[in-house]
Amino acid sequence: MVSPLLMNQKSAGWPKEYQELISIFNCLDELIYVVDPKSYEILYVNPALKKSFGEVVGQKCYQVFQRLDKPCPFCTNKYIFGPRGKPVYIWEFQNKVNKRWYRCIDRRLTWIDGREVRFELAIDVTDKKLIEESLRRSEKRYRQLWDDAPVAYHIVDRRGIIKDVNRTETKLLGYRKKEMIGKSIFNFVSPEQRKQARERFKEKLRGKKVESYYDRVYLKKDGTPIFVSIHDVPERNQKGDIIGMRTAMIDISELKRLEKTLAETSLRDDLTGVYNRRGFFTLAEQEMKRTQRRKNPFQLLFIDLDRLKSINDTKGHSTGDEALKNLAEILKGTFRKSDILARIGGDEFVVLAPEVKGRRQGKILIRRLRERIQKFNLEKGKEYQISVSLGVVRYDGKKDVTIDQLLSQADREMYREKIQKYKGEANSEILK
Repeated sequence: MVSPLLMNQKSAGWPKEYQELISIFNCLDELIYVVDPKSYEILYVNPALKKSFGEVVGQKCYQVFQRLDKPCPFCTNKYIFGPRGKPVYIWEFQNKVNKRWYRCIDRRLTWIDGREVRFELAIDVTDKKLIEESLRRSEKRYRQLWDDAPVAYHIVDRRGIIKDVNRTETKLLGYRKKEMIGKSIFNFVSPEQRKQARERFKEKLRGKKVESYYDRVYLKKDGTPIFVSIHDVPERNQKGDIIGMRTAMIDISELKRLEKTLAETSLRDDLTGVYNRRGFFTLAEQEMKRTQRRKNPFQLLFIDLDRLKSINDTKGHSTGDEALKNLAEILKGTFRKSDILARIGGDEFVVLAPEVKGRRQGKILIRRLRERIQKFNLEKGKEYQISVSLGVVRYDGKKDVTIDQLLSQADREMYREKIQKYKGEANSEILK
């Protein structure tokens, strides 16, 4: 047997091919060693390995490289020797002694003395591992930032198929991530807006200038609509071609509810809670257009609270306000929720009652109102009596008129009734 100490020295007795092989090993920067798989004795190390671990030929590999008192549990002998042994076994590990990471190439080799030995070439991949670890940490931080961002995000391809979506968006819409990945983003848009959303998406893909910020209605998993403010930008490849879209969304449902509340507040009368003049005209003009299209008539009632000035003068303005509120409640109880009820002046109310077919139905509404007023007046403990004067006009959508013109006509009808009422009261006083 050749002495292990001679393995790192030139020997004229070695076959030429072994001398050439050792010469190559000695010139490599990678760590190389040869070990007896039965005794675990190190037979050869190249200068690169000797620089890291010292002169270790003749020692046990598990003691030198791992500081163990018995063979390593991860020893590769079992993978390269025996009938099922692999010609080459490649693996990675971190050395416990120097804490370096190595990519190891192990194989069976016939040594100079005829023994089957384990040859290992270890490539230091510590820098690569550090870079990979840094990338993993960066990716983890990015994923945490992506998932936990206060803004919902998703990425889609050119077909609108979702490639990625953050946790904020899945929570916002009530889905799990796997329920959204691979689905069309348009499936989550309110059906009324899907066509518009698709057209805008196609224009953006074609590079057309469209607004980057806009509002959209999405549907949550339970079907609840949710208002979102959206900002999207094209995603491009290295050539600059648009390959999809990156979209950020913010839930503005609360803002929309607030806007609606403010809008309704600006359309409501503070005292009575019914619509004010502005609210009435806003809704009445829409109803008028609908009537003109469908030719379904509506009835417009102009209602004036009689003697409000007298109540204010004798009972005080707080009592006058109470009378207005009581009249508003009577009107609410008389007419349908679909009817437009408003206070358009100090003592003036109007009601637009759509889908009133025929004058007979209109007379029934007026009779019902007067009955409710009479019932109110019969209640005990009232400081005042409610009395109203009415003017009624019917509109069938055939003539081109305005709401103002209809109101003026109803006002005149109301005034005629009021004059007749006062004349009758005056004659009653004369007869007394």
